[in-house]
Amino acid sequence: MKTIHNINKWSFIITLILYLTIYYGLLAQIFLGGIQVTLAITLFMYWRKFNNQQKKHLLIYSCLTIIYGLLCLTDIMNSDFAPIFLFIIPMTIAGYFVYTTYKIKKISYEFKYNSI
Repeated sequence: MKTIHNINKWSFIITLILYLTIYYGLLAQIFLGGIQVTLAITLFMYWRKFNNQQKKHLLIYSCLTIIYGLLCLTDIMNSDFAPIFLFIIPMTIAGYFVYTTYKIKKISYEFKYNSI
């Protein structure tokens, strides 16, 4: 779980750094989304090992991602709210997933070493 969190954390940090040039930040955000969805699917393979809090965080992230994806199919991207939907909401969801993987890593680490 530590590796999943590190991949997620560093891809998020790199995306934030690339946002200094807005164009590269947007491109990096596309890759970040792909990485995070892949990591979320990977985490669902370990579903039975998670406690209720970890499951809740993973489900919230998944629901937020699906809702955002469905909103992207509407005309909201052509409205005055486009910058919010292009920059702020995706990075907020990505930040929440970094927090989710951190909590999964932390609790998994504590469980591993406290059960010995």
